[in-house]
Amino acid sequence: MIIKNGKVITPDEVLDGFDLRIEEGLIKEIGRSLTGDQTVDADGAYIVPGFVDIHTHGGCGADFMDATKDAFDKALGFHLGEGTTTVVATSCTAPKDSIVRFLGFAKEYMRRSRVVAGVHLEGPYLSVRNKGAQKEEYLAVPATVDYSYMLDYADVIKTVTISPELPGAAEMTTALLRTGITVSGGHDDGIYPEFMPTIEAGMSHLTHLYCAMSELRFKDGIRNVGLREYALTDDRLTVELIADNRHIPPHLARLVLRAKGADKVAVVSDSLRCAGCPKDGAVYKLGADENAQLVKIGDGVAVTADGERFAGSITSVRQMVKNLIDAGIGVTDAVKTGTITPAKIIGEDKTVGSIEIGKRANIAVLDTDWNLAGVYLDGTRMK
Repeated sequence: MIIKNGKVITPDEVLDGFDLRIEEGLIKEIGRSLTGDQTVDADGAYIVPGFVDIHTHGGCGADFMDATKDAFDKALGFHLGEGTTTVVATSCTAPKDSIVRFLGFAKEYMRRSRVVAGVHLEGPYLSVRNKGAQKEEYLAVPATVDYSYMLDYADVIKTVTISPELPGAAEMTTALLRTGITVSGGHDDGIYPEFMPTIEAGMSHLTHLYCAMSELRFKDGIRNVGLREYALTDDRLTVELIADNRHIPPHLARLVLRAKGADKVAVVSDSLRCAGCPKDGAVYKLGADENAQLVKIGDGVAVTADGERFAGSITSVRQMVKNLIDAGIGVTDAVKTGTITPAKIIGEDKTVGSIEIGKRANIAVLDTDWNLAGVYLDGTRMK
């Protein structure tokens, strides 16, 4: 198959009027005036890599913590319908048995899925102060609560979010890194230098920068930076942005991109089960437990049921990339944040995340307003 006459976006440039040759699910050739038996005319639309979402809880009424085939299928349907072809299914803070059930089901589902690349555990080793929408009664401290079950599922887990200032966080980071799991800092209550031992131990990523994260403050008569400010200065750290213009307004997005560069910033949907659902006042669970946090759709964002604080996003990675472009970020840099940068963070960049010869033909075709015109998974049209 050949997708013809598009604006092919690579990590470095926009190739206007170029074609893609796809064979056996892979990108085989990029050039002009390619010929073949089956052709699709992109008619000047953007041809971008399928988006990579490394932090999402669900969509279309389903949460990955439901741990059923129907839930995974529904949530992935939301993402595929927005041009996302690689997903890291994300948990919430919950009882251990719920997390283990989620891990076990995800492992089984991944055996037949071309979309789920792994899982992200968001908690339960998080601070009370910046718990966000996570349930406080399920929070834990690494020094006192066993996390060996995470090591048992190292072949499934891509990332784990912990609060780096907690007792035992540095030791936990060392243990997770030995198994190949990427450790991310977030939902924390530390200030410099309290979180530095965990960074020095190898924590390399930050979960939704500026959201439920420690900030500049006075302590013992000294002004100290929090994790959100420190992140902008340390090139060892990659960061996530919920670029939905609610969690992260355009000016703040520009600040982060200017400080970190697109190679260090990944936009993430952090979408909840209410993403893709109508704004009709319905209340939804974050997670699957009887005592789960309740959320609803607010003004362009998910909020806790009482409306007091943000809970998560209802915005896709595709829309977030468009938001960055609208905020003045260059096209190639904006696309990087939703494709190759998150692919690198989870170690999947050899096969997905950019339009390059030999990579999987995971492709999103977008019109000039960045609306989805088509999505291909391993060369097969899905939408």
